[in-house]
Amino acid sequence: MITFNYYTVLLLLISGILILSFDVRLYAKTGMIKEKKGALLTGWLSIALAFISFCTYYIYEKWFWH
Repeated sequence: MITFNYYTVLLLLISGILILSFDVRLYAKTGMIKEKKGALLTGWLSIALAFISFCTYYIYEKWFWH
């Protein structure tokens, strides 16, 4: 089975980490409160989606595919 799930998980994880490390810090320095909250939400949502996608794919591979 050809899948791109690992690339999707990796991209979601990297983008979430980069958003949390760069964007949130930049918005906090400049005093942009709403943008900081949006970046926090987007970063954590991206990391959560990466985790959920990895777990569901792992469960699918282990229990349903074989």
